[in-house]
Amino acid sequence: MERFHNSKSSRLILSTLAAAIDSVRPAPLIKHAVKFSNSKLTVRDIYGNVAKVGEFDRVYIVGAGKATLGMAYAVCSILDNKVAAGAITVPYGTKTKEIKRVLVTEASHPIPDKAGIKGTRNILSILRKADQNDLVVFLISGGGSALMPLPASGISLANKQKITSLLLRSGASIHEINAVRKHLSAVKGGQLLRHVNGSCALLSLIISDVIGDDLGMIASGPTCPDSSTFMDASNILRKYRIEGPAAAIQYIAKGAKGKIKETPKPQDELFSRIHNVLIGNNAIACKAAVGYLKKRGMQAVNLGSEFDGEAKEFGAFLAQRALGLGRKRLAIVAGGETTVKLGRGKNGLGGRNQEAALSCLAELDRHDVAIGCIGTDGIDGNSDAAGALVSPKTIMLAKKMDLEKYLNMHDSYHAFKKLNSLIFTGFTGTNVNDIAVVCPELSKVGSILR
Repeated sequence: MERFHNSKSSRLILSTLAAAIDSVRPAPLIKHAVKFSNSKLTVRDIYGNVAKVGEFDRVYIVGAGKATLGMAYAVCSILDNKVAAGAITVPYGTKTKEIKRVLVTEASHPIPDKAGIKGTRNILSILRKADQNDLVVFLISGGGSALMPLPASGISLANKQKITSLLLRSGASIHEINAVRKHLSAVKGGQLLRHVNGSCALLSLIISDVIGDDLGMIASGPTCPDSSTFMDASNILRKYRIEGPAAAIQYIAKGAKGKIKETPKPQDELFSRIHNVLIGNNAIACKAAVGYLKKRGMQAVNLGSEFDGEAKEFGAFLAQRALGLGRKRLAIVAGGETTVKLGRGKNGLGGRNQEAALSCLAELDRHDVAIGCIGTDGIDGNSDAAGALVSPKTIMLAKKMDLEKYLNMHDSYHAFKKLNSLIFTGFTGTNVNDIAVVCPELSKVGSILR
C-alpha cells in the first residue's frame, strides 16, 4: 500500500497533516500555557494574555472531551502533589492508563449514554469536595457536549439521544446543536458552576473545536456564559423541523415562555471567580502545517480556520484552488468544520472530510494535484477513518467509478476504500476541527494509508 500512492505530493501532504496534529496535542499545549512555580500558578492563553491564580491548598480536576485525558496527564504532572482528586470523561476507545487520584470514565460520543451520565455525576461529586482554599481546574475540549450529559429535570436520556441524533442528521451547525443541548441540560451553558460549593478558585483550560473559538460553544460551554436562549433553541428546532421527542420540545417551548430559569448570562455572579482560558485551536494546527511546508521548500498559503457550510461545496472549492496552482511549488492550507446533510433514506459510511475529498475528486480532470482532508480527532463521521487523500493515482482510477452515486448515498468511505485512499490515524487524543492541504504534483507515502 505504501507503493500505491507513489507521488512526493502525497507523501508531503500526509506528513504535513501529521505535523499539524502534533502541534495541537494536549500535553504541549498545557505545558506551554500553564506554569507553576513558588506556589504561584500563571496561565497564558493563545493570544498571550496571562491570568494569575492565587495560592491554594488543594486542586480538584474535572472535565470531559476528546483531548481531556491528555490534558489531565499534563496538569497532574505540573501540579503533582497538589492534586487531591479528580474525575474526567473521555470517549470509548481512548487509550487510557491510570492517572493518580483521577477517576477516568469512558462514554459515548456523539450520542450521549448512561456511562456519560455516570461520569457527570462523578464530576459533580468532586466539585462538592472543593472549599474556599482550593482550586478547581476544568479541562474542556471538543466532544464534551456528548460526554458530559446531565438532562434537565423532566428530560430523559432517551429524549437527549433522540434530539441529538435528529439535529446531527439535519445539517444543523454545531452552534445550533449546542444551543439546543444547553437548554435541555443541567450542566451546559455555564450551569456546571451552579454545582460548585463555596468560594474556591476556578480555572477552565479549553481547547477549541468550534469555528470562531466562542468559548460558550466549546463542549456547550459548561463554565462559560451562554448567549443563546430558550427562544433561540425553539427557533432552531422549528428551522430544521425537529418535531420530537415531545418532552424535549415541550420543555424548550415552556422555557421560551419564561417558565423555566434561563442559562446564566455574562453578568451572572457565577463567573466572577473563574478564568476561562483558551489554550489551543485550529489556527495553531494550520500555522504548524504552513511552517512544516515552508521548511520543505514550499510556498504555503494559509486560508484560515473559518470554513464551514456543506462539505460538498468545500470540496468543490478545494478543487478550484487545486486547479489554479499550476506547477508552482505552492501549497494551500485551510481549516474549519463543514457539515453533511443526510438524506432520509439509507446512507452509507463516511464523514465531512471524506465527503469533501470525494466532491473535490469529482471536480478534478487533471492528474497533477493532491489534496488531503482530515478530522484532527482521527475519527471522521460514522467511520473509523480520519479522512481521505486525493492523489494523482486516485484521480486516474476514479474515472472508472460513478462518484455521483457515492456522493448521493453519502458513502464516501467505500469510494475511497476502493481507491485505497482512506487516511487512518486512530484516536489522536486531540480535537481542533478539520484541516485540508492542497499541493501540486511534485512527483512513497506514509504508513497511515491503507
